[in-house]
Amino acid sequence: MKSEKMKSVVEVHICNYKRDGDECCFDKGAKELTDKLKKWAKGETDKQVRVFRSGCLGKCSEGIAMACYPQKKMFTEIAEDDYKEIKKMLEETLEENKKGP
Repeated sequence: MKSEKMKSVVEVHICNYKRDGDECCFDKGAKELTDKLKKWAKGETDKQVRVFRSGCLGKCSEGIAMACYPQKKMFTEIAEDDYKEIKKMLEETLEENKKGP
């Protein structure tokens, strides 16, 4: 087994689950939000923020669902236009991490 240190400080998992005929995050704009955040993270955070498409997080009835680590926080009722607010929160998390404990 080989081990290496990860460069990411923050991981964001956004539900992109698609259900036929049932309420789901995908139909609420999860793909578009994920694509925007991935592009931002890749281009502006030097891989310190990693954005992943996840399967169902069990919160589809509450808008787009997102889990963030290391904060261990679940966010619901997200809309695609919450992009700027999410980006700001992630930037603040990176700044806090630079300061240390």
